[in-house]
Amino acid sequence: MPLASTLRMALLALLWGSGFLWIKLALHHGLSPLQITVARCALGAAVLLVLALAARQRLPRDRRTWTHLLVAAFFCNALPFALFAIGEQTVDSGTAGVLNATTPLWALLLGLALGTDRPLSPARLTGLLLGFTGILLIFAPWQRAGLMTGGSLALLGAAVSYAVAFAYMGRHLTGRDAPLAVSAAQLLAATGWAATGLATTGWATTG
Repeated sequence: MPLASTLRMALLALLWGSGFLWIKLALHHGLSPLQITVARCALGAAVLLVLALAARQRLPRDRRTWTHLLVAAFFCNALPFALFAIGEQTVDSGTAGVLNATTPLWALLLGLALGTDRPLSPARLTGLLLGFTGILLIFAPWQRAGLMTGGSLALLGAAVSYAVAFAYMGRHLTGRDAPLAVSAAQLLAATGWAATGLATTGWATTG
């Protein structure tokens, strides 16, 4: 792999992986899970809107696309972002990252259940079992007490939500023109979902 590509991958891994630490810090500074969710969605939407504008890409205009974006935004952004913040109220950020790593495994299981993925060959079955075994070894639940708590279940729920979103987006949103604008629209929709939840539950911080 070229050095430039390696550096980009390393930067992406750093930005993606550090998200759980920033969630934990935000919780420690008194923000509620829904406030964190609104902030993540709104900031992401703002950045993508600027990039879409620079690339001269326009937001979708048809109702059907926006309907698909509302569903995708709920399962890929609003719901898992909220669940990660809820889970990290009682679970450390390292464990949150490990549980998030189960997303591809849930996506594979979901694809098999829905019949949208390739049949499970012996090699793929071996890979699936090795993946779950690896996560189990890293997670090491036998060495820690109280891992199957509400917080851990919320984190697992977030990973499953991502898997549902990827299956839905693969069927209804993949391959569209103006990808930056479509992504910006999705995060705008997610901001709306999160803001609605925040308005319903109140704006008070946890501190």
